Order: sequence, then C-alpha cells, then structure tokens
Amino acid sequence: MLGRRAAAGVGEVVRRVGAALAVGACATLIVGCSALGPADGTGPPEASAVAVHGTFAVVGDSIADADSPDFAAGDLGAGSWATYVVDDGFAFAGGWAEWGATTAMMADSVGSIEADVLVLLAGTNDVAFGIPFDESAANLDRIIDVVGIEDVVVVSIPPMDALPAGADAYNEHLEDLAGDRGWRFVDASAGLRTTDGRFRDGMSFDGLHPSVDGARVLGEAIAGELREGLREG
Repeated sequence: MLGRRAAAGVGEVVRRVGAALAVGACATLIVGCSALGPADGTGPPEASAVAVHGTFAVVGDSIADADSPDFAAGDLGAGSWATYVVDDGFAFAGGWAEWGATTAMMADSVGSIEADVLVLLAGTNDVAFGIPFDESAANLDRIIDVVGIEDVVVVSIPPMDALPAGADAYNEHLEDLAGDRGWRFVDASAGLRTTDGRFRDGMSFDGLHPSVDGARVLGEAIAGELREGLREG
C-alpha cells in the first residue's frame, strides 16, 4: 500500500503538501488519498456535524482525504471536498480513503458503513497505473457490495494535467457503468475542468489534486446531487 511518501518516476514529479507520487514513463501519475481508518460500521464519527439533510459515507483516495487531520473520525481539512458537503447540512458517517489507493485497494480494505448515501470518488490511481476500466468496474462493484448502502452516488474523477485524455475516458466509462448499475452519477469535476481536460486556473496546486477552492467546487456539486436525491425521494 502506498503511503505519504515520495516516489520518483521518469517525467513530471507531482507534488502535494508533504507528499509526492509519480510513476512511469510519460508522466503516469499516482494519485491516492491520505490514510483513513477502515469503515467498520461502528457508526458516525463523533466529530461529524448533526445531520440536517441526512448522512453520507465516503470511499476514495487523496482527493477525499486531502489535508484532513483524521478523515475517518470526521476531522476534515479545508482541502477535502467532504468538508463542503458537511457545510451544506449533511453529516459525515465515516468511510475509507488512502493516499495512492486504487479501486482494488479500496475493495480489499473497506468495510460496511451505516449511512443514507454512499459517495464514491475513485479511479485516479487506476488511470495512473493504466488499469483497464473493466477491472476498475469490478472493483467498484465489490466496494458497493461490501459497504452495503443502497443509495450510491459515483463522482467523476478530477482532471489529470499530465493525462487529460485518460481521466476523460475513465469518466465516460464511469457514467455508462452508473447507468447500467442504477447508481447516480454526478460530474462534480466539471467545474474544475477546462475544455482541453486540464485543471482551470486556481482549481489545483499540482495538476492532480484540487486546491482548497477546487475542493469547495467539488464538494458543493456533490452536495447539490445529494439534495437532488432528497427531492426525488
């Protein structure tokens, strides 16, 4: 399992605060998420806000954890999109995320979680490692089966400045998969993206991870989808 450490690769070195991850020729980037505790179904973290709209659980990588002091306990950082979902009135019920996590690592590590909705933002590292989407899809199925939450929102992965076409293709496949499985898909990363598939100015600090402003855009779009689900329900 990849942790908060730097890995040198041929090509561009991608930096985040206190950590850098890079692999492969032609700047194949590894993005993950900072370490979270396992989701063991023990209930919402004590630090979570009181639910106004309901509770949400998260499975993801560094895009979710970002700078959170203790993501699994609900101690969220300003760089985590989950912060802005909580600000919108949803209570964080826990989850799992780890720096460098692929969908396979998530599927192998996550446990059951009790929440109204599962938000799954996963796949950046799969793109970085060149994992075929069929394998990613099977892992997403496993994650959702294990977590055991019926209402599932899958979120587009953010841009990857070194691999814009890879992120775009993944998101297209993800939207199709969500339609086939009956999951809700939200292109929450649309507000981060230029027409050529890279980050808009100010939306990332390294071409891979959202900045605080980018995390806010991402989180507000996810919260909007969660509110839409409440109206439809």
